[in-house]
Amino acid sequence: MTELLLVRHGLPVSGVFDPKLSPEGIAQAERLAPWLADEGIDALYTSPYQRARETAAPLERLTGMTATVLDDLREWDTDVSHPYTPPEQILPDDPRSVALSEGRYEDFVPDLDWDAFRARAVGAMNTMLDAHPGERIAAVCHGGITNTYLATVLEIPRMFWFHPGYTSVSRVRRMPGGRIVLHSVNETAHLVAERSVDAVL
Repeated sequence: MTELLLVRHGLPVSGVFDPKLSPEGIAQAERLAPWLADEGIDALYTSPYQRARETAAPLERLTGMTATVLDDLREWDTDVSHPYTPPEQILPDDPRSVALSEGRYEDFVPDLDWDAFRARAVGAMNTMLDAHPGERIAAVCHGGITNTYLATVLEIPRMFWFHPGYTSVSRVRRMPGGRIVLHSVNETAHLVAERSVDAVL
């Protein structure tokens, strides 16, 4: 069995192309790193975007690993014309905010080529799964590409169907024989808890 952990980046700054993490996002990434390090990650990947690479950085320092930058893990905002703004920071009267509130998730990015985006998401995940059979892989990427890939696994028609938290972890497993199964969605315990240590008897 091969396990793939899809990690959304931390909270970025708003309103610019390829934003860096905000101070809150940096704190989220610092909480994520020891949580994942305890799981024994065998391979680490990241989107080329700054917000993803900065989220992976504390885990790189803690484990001594160097994340492989996989271009196809990038979010949809390279494929459209407007700068990135976190959904929570979009003004209420913005058409994108209205689309999200009404559940019209695809209308959030109406000029995106959805078929191409889905194909890129699936290709990126297969690249990592194929390269690390039997291992646990962490991939720091984005909410949109995570949504789209998990929708494909679950055969959900809508490609935006849930809202991943910042630094949330969603897991899929490739079983012997190649079947992909969803194991978890939107884990955020690391933001509010510490892992317990079993007492030595």
